[in-house]
Amino acid sequence: MRMAAYCRVSTEKEEQLSSLENQREFFEQYADKEGDTLVKIYADEGISGKSMNKREAFTQLLEDSKIGAFDYVAVKDISRFARNTSDFLYGIRTLRSNGVDVRFLSNNQTVIGESEFVLTVFAALAQEESSNLSKRVIFGKRQNAKKGRVPNVVYGYNKIDTYTLEINEQESYIVQLMFKWYIEGEGTRRIAIKLNEMAIPTKKQAKWVPKTIRRILQNPIYIGKIINNKSVTKDFLSGTREAIPQEEWYIHERPELRIISDDDFELVQQKIKERQEQYKNDNPGNRFSNRHLFSNLIKCGECGKSFTAKVYQWKNRYVRYRCCVHNNNGNAHCTNSVTVDEQELLNEVKSYLLTAIEDKKAFADKLMKQYQAQTTNVDVSKLTDTRQSLEKRRSKFKEMFAADIITMDELKKEMSAIDEGMRSIDEELKAYDEIQKKATHIDDIHKDIEQILMQNEYTNDDMRRIIEKIVVYPDKSVEIFMK
Repeated sequence: MRMAAYCRVSTEKEEQLSSLENQREFFEQYADKEGDTLVKIYADEGISGKSMNKREAFTQLLEDSKIGAFDYVAVKDISRFARNTSDFLYGIRTLRSNGVDVRFLSNNQTVIGESEFVLTVFAALAQEESSNLSKRVIFGKRQNAKKGRVPNVVYGYNKIDTYTLEINEQESYIVQLMFKWYIEGEGTRRIAIKLNEMAIPTKKQAKWVPKTIRRILQNPIYIGKIINNKSVTKDFLSGTREAIPQEEWYIHERPELRIISDDDFELVQQKIKERQEQYKNDNPGNRFSNRHLFSNLIKCGECGKSFTAKVYQWKNRYVRYRCCVHNNNGNAHCTNSVTVDEQELLNEVKSYLLTAIEDKKAFADKLMKQYQAQTTNVDVSKLTDTRQSLEKRRSKFKEMFAADIITMDELKKEMSAIDEGMRSIDEELKAYDEIQKKATHIDDIHKDIEQILMQNEYTNDDMRRIIEKIVVYPDKSVEIFMK
């Protein structure tokens, strides 16, 4: 008879791949002993048996059974075939419908029953074994998380053992460059391009992509904080994960791992959030860009959205900006049809900056009025009182949970609402503080203006250093807001 064999190992570790070789040898010996012809060995390497996902060899086995490529399939034991009962039955029924028998071989190389009921029982036992193994792994990981387990692979560090990292000097310098570039206005895509052009590989010797850069920029390990227990596997079969409430995270202070200052890290998180807000509703006018001189700096005085740039080439190259909403949707959505020429706007900005240098007092007074207008509706006292009330509410619900008055699900629901309210208040208070700081640094703004005016050419980063936004109104008037 023509025999096919299926074998699988669930990881790519050396000892597991060695087991795969042993399985192959086992089937070759079995075929010789039975006097059968071994047509092919189907082997999945480094693949879990919990689902059909990515089990290419197993899928090919089922496909080849349709064309009668073999008479029966030999599998060493049920757990190698599948650890998911439903997938197990699907595979068995598919093979049998194609006239292919399946043999599950025990240590004495006998067939384990032909009844689907018996096979189902064995498959269910294999699934339960996998479930218990998953629970043991989760328990072990949680215990290690409590003790301060470090990541296996993290750029900027070398792993010494389960709980110890050391700073990799060369990689830590690249991490500092990433944060510096992002603060200066570069996006994750541009940073990835820069690093690839410099032939600097990732930790796994691959090319940089924006997603990898973003993960690094958002990882608190670079300010000396290791955070574990942020999520847990919800379903061991599908591998789906569930977020764990922030109050249950394990946070370990590790100052010896600091690469980035708290101020720079917080500034980057703020910029990431701002850019994410710009992407909402998939509106091109809200997307971060530093490609052109005034990218994302010009705002519509009617709808509040950004003016987007368009490059023209006729004799000379020139750039013009229009409100993205009016440009894409017409007067029904925004009546601001003003077109702004980049060079004309630059001349106006330079004139404004020169006036600021010539009459510092008048400029300072104007800035103060702008800052005050932004804080008119902010009641700091009321916000502080509301936050304190939320803190008390948080403590009350924790006490109710401890006294078995409410369930964990009810506690999580209440905590989520409280946390959201506190985050909103903290953002308002932080924005207020930032504006107050601006008012005390007007002299620094003057210095930046003087330095920029000495340059012959300007970039989007130069404009962002000193300008918060430029508002263009439907009557063609322009208002410049300084940082």
